[in-house]
Amino acid sequence: MSDGVGGRGDGLLSSIRIPAFALFLTNFLRYSAVAICLPGTHDAGWARLEGMGMARGQRDSSKTRVRPVFDALWNMSRTWLPDLLMLPRLGVASGGIKVTGDLTLVEGHWEPNEQGLDPPVSLLSWLIRNLWTLGKSPGVETDRAGVLSGDFAAIANALRRLRSEHASRAWWIFEGVTYPDVLLIAPDALVVIEGKRTESGPTTRTSWLLGRQQIWRHLDAAWEIRGKRAVYGFFIVEGDANDNGRSLPAVWREAVAKTVSADALAASFPHRSADETQGIAASFLGATTWQQVCDRFGLDRRQLPETVDGAVPNSPLQRTDCVGR
Repeated sequence: MSDGVGGRGDGLLSSIRIPAFALFLTNFLRYSAVAICLPGTHDAGWARLEGMGMARGQRDSSKTRVRPVFDALWNMSRTWLPDLLMLPRLGVASGGIKVTGDLTLVEGHWEPNEQGLDPPVSLLSWLIRNLWTLGKSPGVETDRAGVLSGDFAAIANALRRLRSEHASRAWWIFEGVTYPDVLLIAPDALVVIEGKRTESGPTTRTSWLLGRQQIWRHLDAAWEIRGKRAVYGFFIVEGDANDNGRSLPAVWREAVAKTVSADALAASFPHRSADETQGIAASFLGATTWQQVCDRFGLDRRQLPETVDGAVPNSPLQRTDCVGR
């Protein structure tokens, strides 16, 4: 069902070129804004391997939830986006969203063809100019050490490189490409989705910016390139087992509340004006569950694979005769 490496659809965003694994891993460990904790690396950041397709165990949400559900939706039609946007709750705009414009899907990206989104240039500039004020360790690289210690020449050099050289991983880049689990593109909308299953909450930091949440990274990057499109984002998580999966677990209700808190917004958008932050925040719809999505679109939730070994590639969920079973 995929139309190639770039994902499903007409390719409005360019395809991601995947480098040789060795070079990729070397650059990832050296320059990724979200670094893995290994002895000898320049930063003891939190491991964030989900967007990079690394192994996440037998209950990998991308393979056992995201792909079977969104493959099934994509095979159904291209007109289901308005109904999907009505499912999330507890976000800034949940319950009050007015779906307008042409939301017919023209492109979709998810496992195994996730589409990366570049961080805003304004954020990269802010990090270069302000990281020295946050008390970060200079690390081992000479150029980065100068930026992190507040050296004028190093900061000027980093800003000059940022303006003149396009790079996703380099010593002057302090936040890397962000990979939503799902990216949906319509003529009048960009939608980013974080799919979760076993996680007890969202990713809430990067190596260089404590408190910058993953969902806000997605929305920030989408906002930057939105043009005339509206931007929306939300979580899809495993439902509460005590309610047959129909309601959000308490831990995720709490996580959504923290996501929209003033502290979370301030930590995630130091480079944005108050008006811009408010606009991006209003695009966050909250969270829904995989079970609610299946029920809404008549997908047989009993077919959701429990493990990666039980997930059959290119075998989306089938429709059920009884919606909400």
